[in-house]
Amino acid sequence: MRRESVIALSLTQQTASRALRQNYTRFGTYTTRHYHATSPLHSHSQISDEKPPNFTQLNIKDASAQLLKPSPAHLDPKSGVSEYYNAKDAPKPRPHSGKKTGKIASKYPSGARHMRPNMSELSPEERAKRNAVLSSEKFKYNQWGYIRHQYPPEEVLPARRRFNYWKRKLDNIMEPKNPSSWPWRDDGKWLFELEDAYSMRKAWEELDVESRKQQWPNVMLSTLHNCPDKAVQVIEATLDPLPPGFAISDALFYHVLKIPELALKSPQDQGSKADEIVELVTKLISDLPPKYVPLRQHTLGVLASKLPVHQAVEVYLVIRQAGINLHQNTLLHYASAMAKSHSHKGMAYDILWNMAKDKVNLNDPTVASVITTLLVSRHMGDGWSNSENSTFSPQHAMEFFLEMGYSPNLVSFTALVDSLCKQGDIAEAIRLPLLLAENGAELDLRCYTTVFRGAKNSLKAYNVRQALEVAKAAKAPYVDVLNNTLHSIFYFAETECRDKKYQAPWVLPLFAPMLAIYAKKFNLQPLQWLVPDTLPLILEQGNPDGPEKFRSGPLREWDFKHTILPVVKEFFESGEGAQQIPNSTTLAIMLRAYIKSLNNPYDIMAFYAFFKSRLEEPDTGHNWAAELIKEQGSIVHDTLILAMLERASLLRPALQVFGDMLRDTMKPRSKEDAKEELATTEALALHPAPSLFTFSILIHGLMVRGEKMLAEQVLQVMREHNLEPSLVTWNMLAKGYASMQNLSQTVGALQDLEAAGFKPDVYTFRAFARLKDQTRALQTMERIIDTNKKRLEKNQSV
Repeated sequence: MRRESVIALSLTQQTASRALRQNYTRFGTYTTRHYHATSPLHSHSQISDEKPPNFTQLNIKDASAQLLKPSPAHLDPKSGVSEYYNAKDAPKPRPHSGKKTGKIASKYPSGARHMRPNMSELSPEERAKRNAVLSSEKFKYNQWGYIRHQYPPEEVLPARRRFNYWKRKLDNIMEPKNPSSWPWRDDGKWLFELEDAYSMRKAWEELDVESRKQQWPNVMLSTLHNCPDKAVQVIEATLDPLPPGFAISDALFYHVLKIPELALKSPQDQGSKADEIVELVTKLISDLPPKYVPLRQHTLGVLASKLPVHQAVEVYLVIRQAGINLHQNTLLHYASAMAKSHSHKGMAYDILWNMAKDKVNLNDPTVASVITTLLVSRHMGDGWSNSENSTFSPQHAMEFFLEMGYSPNLVSFTALVDSLCKQGDIAEAIRLPLLLAENGAELDLRCYTTVFRGAKNSLKAYNVRQALEVAKAAKAPYVDVLNNTLHSIFYFAETECRDKKYQAPWVLPLFAPMLAIYAKKFNLQPLQWLVPDTLPLILEQGNPDGPEKFRSGPLREWDFKHTILPVVKEFFESGEGAQQIPNSTTLAIMLRAYIKSLNNPYDIMAFYAFFKSRLEEPDTGHNWAAELIKEQGSIVHDTLILAMLERASLLRPALQVFGDMLRDTMKPRSKEDAKEELATTEALALHPAPSLFTFSILIHGLMVRGEKMLAEQVLQVMREHNLEPSLVTWNMLAKGYASMQNLSQTVGALQDLEAAGFKPDVYTFRAFARLKDQTRALQTMERIIDTNKKRLEKNQSV
């Protein structure tokens, strides 16, 4: 007996419910396999007269729309959120504390209400400013109401004076007007100018207790004004005796607002700053008396957004362990941060699951955007099942959200389709969009692109054929579909070569068969202008592998000729109509296929000479080469450098191509001058600027050739031009050094990789595995770590 999936069942029920108008769709019956062992008979999405069924509204939005970001709870631009971390524990006003209770005191006399400005008569800017003032006053009122119970009646008035003094000075810092009039602005220099928290604590403890109490507010205010990046260290160093909890909370709040403005020179600095914040927040929550520091919800939410995800998770776990209640928007901040990390998607799903059970509206834009982020898969590897977060299932999550009333739009739906593709479930990823199209939904280009990319990555021609049906349903531009199918030949052949581990040079018999297909739909003139061969003669020869220059490589059996090639040929032969004008993408695909088909070094150099002459010739008409470079960047040059580096005799020509790219476009300049020179540079440049990929493949090729010194010089040039090595670049260096059995430099590359803020991946470990003496390498790394640790301890003790 065939069973329906929960999603497919929900789709079917929508047809029975109602037909959607305009940008909405209705769904018809569709039977497919179940996602997991959930019986459709017990689904929460059954039709009911009392409430609308699930998945009834597929809100069709522009696929290019950016995901929404959850806003902080009750955000006030001046003072932040008016809620504390555990608002239900806020004390009620005491009746005999000497202060009035009830409504917030107004700055206008009770008898002069006519003097208050009419909000409707104010401009938007004035209205926003007025609302900010009122919100700030309300926040201060609520904050004082929260902390006043911490003092006995006889100490309330002095405490209120200290509270007002702190707030006035903090307002000066938040909106500075005349800093020169602040007598306290330099009171903290003697402390925050010290190197680290250890030195600060030591200097702080030299004061007597009473002096510390008196000086702390001005020291902290001075630090926040002059050196906000040292605020965490100053707070941590001055917790004996405990400063006022509200002041600690305000100082931390101001610091986290300044995180993007802090001068962090490197990823190491960013990591150390994040660690400082996590340690301080942990201490404030876990080590200080409960509720002593009323941390703002806004502070906790901003930490989730700005800290690296693994450190944001640490803060979240500390908060949950302490039993602190988080506002819905704060929870969304943490869920959004975790949802972006594949290894933490399960925790993000748990947060959203609990919110859904608490009857939160899942179709609220902020909640829906986090759900979409959760469904997006950025995992690039062997699939979800082999990942460290294999327990999270995007299908299962979508089923649950549908049952709880979630109505996905095309962005979230495409995210689910992308996850299915990356799991290898291409059949389901194709079925669902076709189902939507059959029932009236207008698929967008992003959905088609996602499906086609997944079909190509599956390396199954049948999936590519089915993906063409999705392209038809999505009404994708015809030339784009032709380009995708044409590129699938290139992708299948290149992957086959890599999987079969053929030795370099990696010559692929691509150009002749692709040209025969290309000519069925595209005009030959633009491509003919870019290559030195006479294309009609190649087509007239009738040889499927082309002329001799394309048949000079090693004789090999190729599977792609019997799998993807017939599918693409059939598609290009179908339909009638005028020939299409190829765009830059089409030409880039064909030129890459041309370069990959050349085996003779002379032919590769001859092509570059011809292409270079075309690129540099005066613009007397339509310069297809210049247009190609403008729109596709360095893709042709990168392919040429790759092909040249595969041949030992073409090492110098590869460097000459790289030199042409550097000559006009990558003059060393500071980051400050980069924007000013960019327009002029682009106007004069003929060759494309080398990208990070260009540098990476050049470094890799030089390392393979044993040219260690040249590779290091290229790395230096890369840094001089404000490009930082990526994880791929570091892995290539480590692999090259390890292949040479250069133990010290392999270890150095691995250390530089981590110092740059990257985490080792599977390719890093494969590079390390090339070392024969791995035990000695590990001992060297341990010795370096111990040396650095002793140096750090020595500096702290001085």
